[in-house]
Amino acid sequence: MKINFKALKKNKKIQVSSLTAIFCLLLIVGLSFYSGIMYLKNKNANLNSISGTTLELVKSNKPTLEFYMMSFCPYGNQMESILRPVFDLIGDKVNLQPRYIFDEFTDLENTCKNLTGDIEMCPQYVEMKYVSSIKECEQIINKNYQDCVDENNYIKSSDGKFYSALHGRQEATQNLREICAWNVTEDKSKWWNFIENINVNCNYENADSCWEDQAKAANLDIQAINNCFNNDGIKLIQEEIALTTKNNIQGSPTLMLNDVLFPSQEAYKEDGSGAILLGKKIIKQADYRTPNGIKEAICYAFKKAPKECSTIIEQDPNVQGAATNGGCQ
Repeated sequence: MKINFKALKKNKKIQVSSLTAIFCLLLIVGLSFYSGIMYLKNKNANLNSISGTTLELVKSNKPTLEFYMMSFCPYGNQMESILRPVFDLIGDKVNLQPRYIFDEFTDLENTCKNLTGDIEMCPQYVEMKYVSSIKECEQIINKNYQDCVDENNYIKSSDGKFYSALHGRQEATQNLREICAWNVTEDKSKWWNFIENINVNCNYENADSCWEDQAKAANLDIQAINNCFNNDGIKLIQEEIALTTKNNIQGSPTLMLNDVLFPSQEAYKEDGSGAILLGKKIIKQADYRTPNGIKEAICYAFKKAPKECSTIIEQDPNVQGAATNGGCQ
């Protein structure tokens, strides 16, 4: 029998190449596996090395983010601009619920005496150069007192209570209109458009005459808002005050995520190094008030996060970010 040495050499060559390929493949897989282990170890080590505050809350199928505002607080308005892209991304899968901060007074005379200053302190005010003369000091205090006790500067209830807001009566009336607009509007995107219009075109000195055009531009039902304002206004204000009191809300903006303060005071560090831990994710202090930072917190509050949570919301360069811990009080 004649042996075909050329064929054997050819087969041997093929066999060696196959073994080499298998060896190389196993080597690559082994190295990849080892690299993966080292990556996870390093990642976990980095997570463990970061000191932060764990966000502890009860997760839900539809998380609720309540954002407490004053309608003309600049920090609150910035927060509304920050929350808009969160709403646009997640929509009705999360309950983004606006809340408003009101002041309540029952005894205007005594309250206003405490709020507007003591004329007997005028010599000290002059000495501290707050005013140039005792006469000027007395005039300022007297005027402030008369404005304070003027019932026209408040929303008045039938039982003699007075309601206002930090920036005066027209901020309080606008707070109420925004509550009513939210309650009577099924398509919440129209409400967000209304808020954007108000923030750009109105202020606490002209809101009562300015708001209607902004509502029309947003295709809101003007009559329904007015009916709510006139018929349910006092009840709605009292409900907001009950919530702000219950949750110890001190300023605008304040966020409550599934009934938990977000961020907590403990999450802030003077040097800006604070962080919030969301399982394996981290929100740095600089991102507490960014669309993506808030989105991450909301998504963490889901029992099962929707697919939209994988989307990163880029910061709009045209939207001024709210100060890390700024607010109106």
